Amino acid sequence: MSKNIKVGVIGTGSMGANHVITLSRSCPEVSVSALADMDGNRMEALAKEISSPHCFNDPFLLIEEVDAVVVASPDSTHAEYVLEALKLHKPVFCEKPLAGSIEEIHKILSQEQAIGKKLVSVGFNRRFDPHHTAVKQSVDERNLGSPLLWKGEHRNAKAMYNNTGAFILNNSAGHDVDSARWILDSEPREVYCYGIRSRESLGSDACDLLLMNLLMDSGSRALAEVYVNAAYGYEVTLQVVCQDGVVQSNPAQLTSLRHENYRKSYVSDDFRAYFAQSYALELQEWAASLAEGRPFRGADAWDGYMALATTEAAGKSLKEGTVCQIEAIKKPALYQGGVVC
Repeated sequence: MSKNIKVGVIGTGSMGANHVITLSRSCPEVSVSALADMDGNRMEALAKEISSPHCFNDPFLLIEEVDAVVVASPDSTHAEYVLEALKLHKPVFCEKPLAGSIEEIHKILSQEQAIGKKLVSVGFNRRFDPHHTAVKQSVDERNLGSPLLWKGEHRNAKAMYNNTGAFILNNSAGHDVDSARWILDSEPREVYCYGIRSRESLGSDACDLLLMNLLMDSGSRALAEVYVNAAYGYEVTLQVVCQDGVVQSNPAQLTSLRHENYRKSYVSDDFRAYFAQSYALELQEWAASLAEGRPFRGADAWDGYMALATTEAAGKSLKEGTVCQIEAIKKPALYQGGVVC
């Protein structure tokens, strides 16, 4: 297949570099023709691994040159690049969170609605993880009756650079919100969030183990644990309690060993290795959607909006110690058709 769709990637750090390699090696519909990053040395090193892309210090120039855009830059910059891509009517895949504020996402939703076509895709990769999709299929089949309770554990070995509750909610817990919405096929209505500082060595503002209790429109509940300093490794698990049974994912075990009367499993501390398959499947679907001229079958701008609306309400709950309502706008017609795209 000819690689005639030119894709530009903004941000060549951890996730950006991962996406560049996946698009270059596993997505025959596209070619990575441009990179943009303020870190020129990092960008140039990555460029040498693929077919001589143009390198930009200015992401806006990149957006003008390519057919489609991947945004993997720092969280606070996401909205401005997504809005620029929409201004030029170009498809854009954005890593979560879609924006740094609800006001920014309102602009994205409004601009996309004005175009009348879904061009924004959001990187909630659990929708492509085989463990999660198997649970989703079991829940949807209704052989276990209606789902009553979603329970998730989301643990990182060590926080990357911020231990505050508000940051962790918006940067990490959005994955859990999206998983609950997607699995239960229902929107969150209210949230109660509380947290723990896991170690005295952390700053006084640290709140690195968070628990979210969501009430969904369907009457079901979702309980999410997000712990960013679990020390032992990276792990995500999922369980759904239904009327007549329980379905759950099994933790991904990359290797195991038997030694001195013990059987042990290795747990990676690299989220990219843990979710390698889902990241690849996600971008392969996005590339296929570009080639076929159809909407992406993963998360869209509405999903990005609901994740941030929920985590911001959770941040308010964490601060005030109360149950908080999730004040979402009415879902626009462009995004109707259920939680699943």
